[in-house]
Amino acid sequence: MNKNLLGQKKIKGITLKTIEEIDQIKNNNYGLSYDVVHAAASVSRILGRYVDYVQFETPKKPAYIILLDFNEKNLQYLHGGVTGIAEKYIGKKFTEVMKGLLIEMGNCDGAVVVGNDGKVLRVGAQLTKLDTKKIIRERKKEYGDLGSPGRLLGFANDVGTRHTSALVASYQNEGTKVVTLSEETGDLRVYENGRIIASSNVDDRIHELKKVRIENKPTFLGKIAALSMF
Repeated sequence: MNKNLLGQKKIKGITLKTIEEIDQIKNNNYGLSYDVVHAAASVSRILGRYVDYVQFETPKKPAYIILLDFNEKNLQYLHGGVTGIAEKYIGKKFTEVMKGLLIEMGNCDGAVVVGNDGKVLRVGAQLTKLDTKKIIRERKKEYGDLGSPGRLLGFANDVGTRHTSALVASYQNEGTKVVTLSEETGDLRVYENGRIIASSNVDDRIHELKKVRIENKPTFLGKIAALSMF
């Protein structure tokens, strides 16, 4: 489990296993090797202006939106996700195909949807009929005007539609937990009932989690350094 995931004590079962698998995939992609390849790709694009044989594709980091314990009666709120690679996974136990599915889906758009019975329902589905305005109105009554929809919903700052859609989907589908991984920042989040219940971003508003502010006390050497400035 990611030690930096705040609220992780509330994560259990299939959600915990999903987080652990994503974290492993993330660690394999968000590191020095990725940065080296990314830098090489950038250099190749510059050189490519002058040398036509230079070719180096920029690697894409994985990103996910995964709905767990989804009630099949709400399939009407999903579009697609039944063709292509989905045919290989639909109807199978998510825990048994998780690793391969997540690796294959890491660079694809759309959501992975897992039913109450733990079986894959959709792969690459679009979330539809999401009433974002309704939940924003509720949060304004609760927190006031925080200046942006992202902050109202609990994010440290404004985020992409992947994350707002995930949060709203958890709000509209009672009992469903949603897991996301951001391609841009690598932030890992879990949502339930329209709130962030776990996050690797320390500045997110995590539901029912009291943050302890740690003040850095000056060390003995620090005090001496401060006195030397006078």
